[in-house]
Amino acid sequence: MGYNFDDQEPRIRWWILITGVIVIIMVAGGYFAWRVSRQAVPAKETAEPTKLPRMANLPPKEEASKPVPPPYSPDAPLLEQVREAMRKGIDPEDAVALAKSLPQKPERADAVFILLEYAAEAGHAEAALIVAWYYDPTSTDDSGTIIKDPAIAYEWYQVALSGGQSGAQNHLSGLRQWVQKKAAQGSREARELLTIWQ
Repeated sequence: MGYNFDDQEPRIRWWILITGVIVIIMVAGGYFAWRVSRQAVPAKETAEPTKLPRMANLPPKEEASKPVPPPYSPDAPLLEQVREAMRKGIDPEDAVALAKSLPQKPERADAVFILLEYAAEAGHAEAALIVAWYYDPTSTDDSGTIIKDPAIAYEWYQVALSGGQSGAQNHLSGLRQWVQKKAAQGSREARELLTIWQ
């Protein structure tokens, strides 16, 4: 003798109907509560407007519409400090001074290079000498992410020499010896550089 589902069918239908009505009532109630909460509640009028204390670090009212650049912190990453100085329009002489004053940190070499390259491109001879040293393959100083390139080093040494940096001549001599050695070892690039430098 099996179970008779026909006896249970009216009860199941009633439960489904009751559950459906409850769900509809809950959804309608939720919607009504949401609509009521969205209506504006009128504010109470007070005899005197509330005065808020003025914050000391806010700009005066006439300057409030001007955008205020965020100041960089002295302990901010060096590259961030350098980019901020460049955005503000640092002059080449100040760029060299800032490069010399940067503290020893892991990203110092790249930060210094950005400043010095900017100054060198503006004709600052001392900066050109240091930029050449960054590219010089004979240099053992930290050059950050700058890839050694004797041809670029040679060009910057020439700029430094024409700007009166006599120390560039010693570096050029060392670079020439390095290139001659590479050419003797069979470097085609080194041989090409020697023919250009004649």
